[in-house]
Amino acid sequence: MTSKKEMDRVCGMWIEPKEASFTSFYKDETYYFCAEECKVKFDLDPAYYMVGVEGRKP
Repeated sequence: MTSKKEMDRVCGMWIEPKEASFTSFYKDETYYFCAEECKVKFDLDPAYYMVGVEGRKP
């Protein structure tokens, strides 16, 4: 059984949610990050990082 990977919206890396050390909440959803730097960038302007990534798949 494979788990669904989530994309780090800042750097584009695919992450296993259970292995992510950093998360943020935006518009009632959880977002996962590979590093604190990515989380901080996302938290400063989450709307910026939501554009253009909807169609990406791992």
